[in-house]
Amino acid sequence: MFRILPCLFLIAFVFTACKAEPSSHSTFDGDRAYTDLERIIAIGPRVAGTEGSKKSQAFITNGLKEAGLEVQEHPFSAFTPMGVRSMNNIVGVVKGTKPGTIILSNHYDTKYFRDITFVGANDGGSTTAWMLEMARTLGPEREGYTIWLVFFDGEEAFKNWTVTDSLYGSREMAMQLRSKKKLSTIKAQINVDMIGDCDLAVQRDPNAPSWLRDLVWDTGKELGYGDKFLPRGQDVQDDHIPLRKAGVDTLNLIDFSYGGNKIAHDFNWHTVNDTIDKVCAQSLKTMGDVVYHSLIAIDTYEQDKTEE
Repeated sequence: MFRILPCLFLIAFVFTACKAEPSSHSTFDGDRAYTDLERIIAIGPRVAGTEGSKKSQAFITNGLKEAGLEVQEHPFSAFTPMGVRSMNNIVGVVKGTKPGTIILSNHYDTKYFRDITFVGANDGGSTTAWMLEMARTLGPEREGYTIWLVFFDGEEAFKNWTVTDSLYGSREMAMQLRSKKKLSTIKAQINVDMIGDCDLAVQRDPNAPSWLRDLVWDTGKELGYGDKFLPRGQDVQDDHIPLRKAGVDTLNLIDFSYGGNKIAHDFNWHTVNDTIDKVCAQSLKTMGDVVYHSLIAIDTYEQDKTEE
């Protein structure tokens, strides 16, 4: 999945300006997302460039179209330690009423293992199902910025995690946005990863811009989910990094304590034990509610900045 840089710290914060004010949770259906996860897991391993990946791509595109979204596919060739692999970033477009785009992203591939059958229920599966339910929750149009629901391919390393063997899809998107001079149109990116853990505990991204990180954390508190969003953070290498390096405000939402403690995490993560019994519909619902209202809060925050 990724590597963690050795940085742990506690952040105390006060964030009162431009707070989200959710009047309810959302129509995000955790049970329906869980049903999608069951279907994704039934595909088996979904390593980039394999038949399992192609089946996963078809499931994603069909789900986005059924939700009424415009679907864009961005195939590319990636040079990996296992040779050239065909990969494909998939984007579902929720059309907004004002110029500018918020990216909501995840990765749908699973890590390659030679000796085990790795289905990645949490790591790759949970967020894929979650994103499809978010597509249904948002619908094809919204007031505010356009939303791109981006399903990145090739997040996982094929061998050892390096700057060249990892993040293939997000690096490709950052390069394409830069070459087309569209980076300035991206208002923010929220990347989600491993958010299906029954013992949900989202770590605080220490290098995210404070306005975006605090906005999401405040939204979680106001919805009654404050205990699921931790005050501590780790510097995680994930699909938010390429756009962050390109100058976009990005936030990574990840529970990197899979099972609630280090022993459970080591037992579950990148092992044959990453199975659907470790994932709970309520965790998917929690993240759906918080992110849904955070998207609305980002619209308000950016509007207030424009008017200052």
